[in-house]
Amino acid sequence: MNGPAKLLPLLLLLGGCGSDPVPKPRGYLRIDLPEPAYTAWTDSAVMSLEVPAAARIASRGARGAAQWYDIRYPALRGTVHLTWSPVGDDLPQLIEDAHAFKNTHQSKAGGIRSARMIRAEDRVFGTLFNVEGDVASPFVFYLTDSTDNFLYGALYFDAPPNADSLAPVTERVRADMQHLAATLQWR
Repeated sequence: MNGPAKLLPLLLLLGGCGSDPVPKPRGYLRIDLPEPAYTAWTDSAVMSLEVPAAARIASRGARGAAQWYDIRYPALRGTVHLTWSPVGDDLPQLIEDAHAFKNTHQSKAGGIRSARMIRAEDRVFGTLFNVEGDVASPFVFYLTDSTDNFLYGALYFDAPPNADSLAPVTERVRADMQHLAATLQWR
């Protein structure tokens, strides 16, 4: 090696010296939640209600007598899956199925809080479940008029369940679904 080639590694070593590296604290993405705003939506055969303006509602079609809908939050990467079913003589079984689904989360849930929905003047009755912890569906509900209509809903995110990280988004969607339940009208 000639003289200048010997100096190159030495210059690289000297240029790489500096202050000690300092680790940066772990950060999380900022979540910009939409302002609460609602638009009217109607399924002419079944129900009318107010849905979040930041979400899109679409029919997924029918399976037997049941109708399926999705309330999709594209910016929040979440979906509330809705299933409407005619009651007939099946009200006890429909309610039991809703409770059974909620109970599938019990092994991972830190707790399950329920709130009753009773709007007798509009014949809307049901229960809203807040499932706490790292569960697949942190919010589940059912609403019925007890004779003709039964609406079941469950919230899912397009991300692994992490209750702490998803808490602000989950609370926003819970508030939106409580508003939906408060504005539901059967057709």
